[in-house]
Amino acid sequence: MRFTQFASTSGAARAARRLRVFVVAAGMLGAAAACGDNSNFLSPASSANVIRTYNVWALSGTSAALPAAVQFSALTAERPQILANGSVNFEIAFDLTSDGKVRFMPARSLVPQAPSGAPTVGLTKSTSSFADMTRAPDRGYTDDSTLVVGVNEVVLVRLVSSGCVYGDPYFAKAVVDSIIATERRIVLRALTNRNCGYRSLTEGLPSN
Repeated sequence: MRFTQFASTSGAARAARRLRVFVVAAGMLGAAAACGDNSNFLSPASSANVIRTYNVWALSGTSAALPAAVQFSALTAERPQILANGSVNFEIAFDLTSDGKVRFMPARSLVPQAPSGAPTVGLTKSTSSFADMTRAPDRGYTDDSTLVVGVNEVVLVRLVSSGCVYGDPYFAKAVVDSIIATERRIVLRALTNRNCGYRSLTEGLPSN
């Protein structure tokens, strides 16, 4: 009888241990899916990544007719303004600092309360070169805060309000190629991945 009772208890203990192992494994898989690069939940990519060069002028000290911002999601250079529908026509505006560097200014740092809202823009510097930065990190960005960089410094961009149905962001990279101080002109090279949630920063149709 003691043996029967022990066997029953031992079997229950083994079952409990197996259940705990299963729960832990399931939790680890869930965490990996949440934090990793699981592309199974992304819609098929439809927009190829292309490197574009933008000429923008400093927001201060230049003609109002000259572009001083970029709308990365539309791949266009713009003069920052609030449109008739209350939205803004840019994501990042640019200016020059007194020591000749470039200030990246997200829309909400300039228009914090646009009538129809402004996009949330996260910025962070990269220690890699423009060519070597092939994949955007999914964290480490500072939202809606200005960032100052010099020539050849790379900035990573996360665009939260990019129009994706499930709120997934667009990611981009940009580098200041040159500054023409006499014209207050900035030559910027950038690549935007306009596929919701995709973080690849290489040219062509991305797979993740």
